[in-house]
Amino acid sequence: MDLESLLNSAEKARGASRFAEAGRIFQKLARHASLDPGDRAQALLGLADMQRIQGYFTQALQNYEKASGILRKWDPEAYWDAQVGWALAARACGRPKEALALLQKALKAYRKQKDSPGEAFTHWALGGTLRIAGQMKEGLKELQTALRMFKWRKDKEGTAYNCCALGGIFRMLGRYGDSGKFYREANRLMRHQKDTFGIAYSYCGLGNVERMARRFKQALPFYQKAEKLYGTIGDRVSYAYTLWSIGTTHKMLGQYTKAHRAFYKADNLFRKTGDTRGEIYSLLGFAEVEWLKAKDLKSPLLLREKARVRGAVSWKKAKTIADKSDYGWERLHVEALKGGQVVNLAPRYRKAGSRFYPASLPVNWP
Repeated sequence: MDLESLLNSAEKARGASRFAEAGRIFQKLARHASLDPGDRAQALLGLADMQRIQGYFTQALQNYEKASGILRKWDPEAYWDAQVGWALAARACGRPKEALALLQKALKAYRKQKDSPGEAFTHWALGGTLRIAGQMKEGLKELQTALRMFKWRKDKEGTAYNCCALGGIFRMLGRYGDSGKFYREANRLMRHQKDTFGIAYSYCGLGNVERMARRFKQALPFYQKAEKLYGTIGDRVSYAYTLWSIGTTHKMLGQYTKAHRAFYKADNLFRKTGDTRGEIYSLLGFAEVEWLKAKDLKSPLLLREKARVRGAVSWKKAKTIADKSDYGWERLHVEALKGGQVVNLAPRYRKAGSRFYPASLPVNWP
């Protein structure tokens, strides 16, 4: 197969959400003997993107680094595409502050180059990274800027994914009506584009809106749709968060066995991908389930005491990970949940820009 055919096959697989297949083709391209350095860097960049989406963050970082090294000399403008990808992989590894600094540099470079697509994408990346860093208001501004740019450029794919991001940040801010509106628009656009990954992502978002609005039984069908689609494309990153959401929904319904099973599956994926933020959430989920079981007066005293101990162990693990990370929002969650009790941190949540804050167990985390 010639180079052009390989490239077309890779892009077709990427567009169809067949990320593993696309990654294999990009890897084959990157090793092709006849490629010049610039084309090799683009193949490495495509490979790194597929690895990041699938949750192979360490490999993605390595290939973004290789691509950056080549592009710095051969194509200084495309160099920033590799750097933005590197930043997104870094934030997934628990380094959002590092990612933010790099994204700010990339944004200045794209503006200087008058690269509108690069600028819009970086505003989107900044919005999501600021959200993860716990800076909700600042993240919202970046996403609103990105949305205006995507719409002006008539970029339907960018608009759809940005709507998902806005749905997520509005949910974190406690604005569930706005969150649902953007997730529904994202789902409509994704379905029109036949973007399997995007459809699954927006279904999970719609489930999260129902969950946060305490309509738990209505949330589960959305999660089930997302889970089925993620299974068809072999996703590990977003699928893990869907599993965590399913676990949280069962926890809120008092279905602790189902909740524990979902948290276990989610935690397994988080640890495989090295997603420390996800590990914090799954460990907090484990802790809550055990503490709730310990309050069950029908259980013998010994079983209740063992459950309290298991809950404390999970909470301490979550705290250890959170203390080593830059995840401000998750550190706040860990502080709010201690020893099976909820500490009143409402002023700090309000300061972060959220109308949501925990009041009592069980906690319906965003």
